[in-house]
Amino acid sequence: MRDAVILEAGRQKYKGNIHAHSVRSDGEYTVEQMIEAYRSKGYHFMCLSDHEIYFHSDAYDTEDFIMLDGYEMACEMERETTGQQYHLHGLLDRSLQAEKPFQHDEEHAKPDYESLDTIQQLIDEMRSKGNLVIMNHPEWSKNREEDLLKLEGYAAIEIYNHQSEIQEAVGYGICYWDYVLKRGKQVNAIAADDAHGGPTDMAVSEFYGGWIVVEAEQLEQQAIIDAMKAGQYYSSNGPTIYDLRIENDRLKVSCSPVQSIRFITFPHNGLAEMDPTGEYITEAEYVIRNDEQYVRVECVDALGKIAWSNPIYPKSELQV
Repeated sequence: MRDAVILEAGRQKYKGNIHAHSVRSDGEYTVEQMIEAYRSKGYHFMCLSDHEIYFHSDAYDTEDFIMLDGYEMACEMERETTGQQYHLHGLLDRSLQAEKPFQHDEEHAKPDYESLDTIQQLIDEMRSKGNLVIMNHPEWSKNREEDLLKLEGYAAIEIYNHQSEIQEAVGYGICYWDYVLKRGKQVNAIAADDAHGGPTDMAVSEFYGGWIVVEAEQLEQQAIIDAMKAGQYYSSNGPTIYDLRIENDRLKVSCSPVQSIRFITFPHNGLAEMDPTGEYITEAEYVIRNDEQYVRVECVDALGKIAWSNPIYPKSELQV
């Protein structure tokens, strides 16, 4: 596989939460209070993904903090009938060159669910309005893995939703991610808070529990989106990934001190690296066979918190 630097230690990285709510929909805090909450904790960007109402404003941007334009769109079917719901996240992607992108505070009516085609049409509509689409909290929504495989046009799956995890124990969506990856769909991962309210300064809070760290050219909406589409970021609810690269058919990672570093792959078994004495480790590498469907990295600390890389696709590159 060709050598590549995916994340480079020493290069500028920006921390952000792209899933949170304000009083504009069902959140407890004002826009200003939400911004101050994240800016005060050293975040560089956030998105107010309020339900069915678009945020499209740079009025709150500063040199070290920006708001990403976007929203969360729902198709809330009756669980008794379908067993599931769909919540889709949209982030403004100017490269899509939408003729009529959403305006600030523009509302988007929820569609009536008829079949999976309803969801595909919703994804298509969101993209036509200039949005990068993310599949939110599939475990909370009880989405079917085979349906996520059939749907096209979304860029990532929210594999960790902090609010869903601490309140209802349904925050992890990794099994959905691996399901579609094993079957050839190439999508990235997202970790986010989905904060609605409650205390921001307690040990157990909806805030500051899931985030992404993006390596981008600058702190600007399209630069962040372009880096996300290129997979130049990681998701986390604890550890930090400093460097991730491919050199001489080896996938190498360095990170904050963790208990284990795991390379998840298919169809072969992966690799788990740990210190036999129980000491923390900060780096590991995996020898790429070049016939893997995908390889991704998990850095797991002593509390079970994880940093997730996005996948690389050795087999796809081999076939190019």
